[in-house]
Amino acid sequence: MNSNDLVRTITPPVAVAVGILTCFFGYRILKLTLGIMGFMAAATAGWTLGLSLAPNNSGVALICAVIAGLIGAALCIWLFFLGVFLLGASAGAVVAAAFFNASGSQPQAILILIFAVVFGIVALVMQKFMIIASTAFSGSYLAVAGIFRLLLHVQNDAPLWFDRLQPRSSGASGYVALACWIVLGLAGLSFQYRSSQRTDKVVSREGQHA
Repeated sequence: MNSNDLVRTITPPVAVAVGILTCFFGYRILKLTLGIMGFMAAATAGWTLGLSLAPNNSGVALICAVIAGLIGAALCIWLFFLGVFLLGASAGAVVAAAFFNASGSQPQAILILIFAVVFGIVALVMQKFMIIASTAFSGSYLAVAGIFRLLLHVQNDAPLWFDRLQPRSSGASGYVALACWIVLGLAGLSFQYRSSQRTDKVVSREGQHA
């Protein structure tokens, strides 16, 4: 099994596990979430850089992805506001890409970038809500993408997947995936918000008794 096959094999189950964890517990484990998002964003960039440096060597791309991912994770944990911005930006990119891909229309990179920047800035202004919303919908995106990839046994493409900016026709499966993403994201948002409210009340009571 070469590096490409290995990545295709392990990516979907890892995406499902990380997605569920982030969707329902992203705010509670914020530092870990920031590390995960930082790793994923930087690893994607590292993979692309590795392929551009050595087009026929996926091993080089994998090494570049791991090194870049570790650096990205460390930066997002140590530089909190950078992590929050990237968390919001990732949610913005997810929202734009999900609707483009589900409809089968041509994704516009500039629009995805605009969505990412706007969501990143909003995340800095409305930190708690945007962290919860970003982790809920980014996590649900990962989970749904991984599940559909496993169910459809797709090698290079899947509804809601995040590694392509190419036009294609998703058909009904794209809209089903979009609906699953929205429902799971709303469930994660509701769960995290209620959990954070309970935690705030407990902390408030302990402060009053102190």
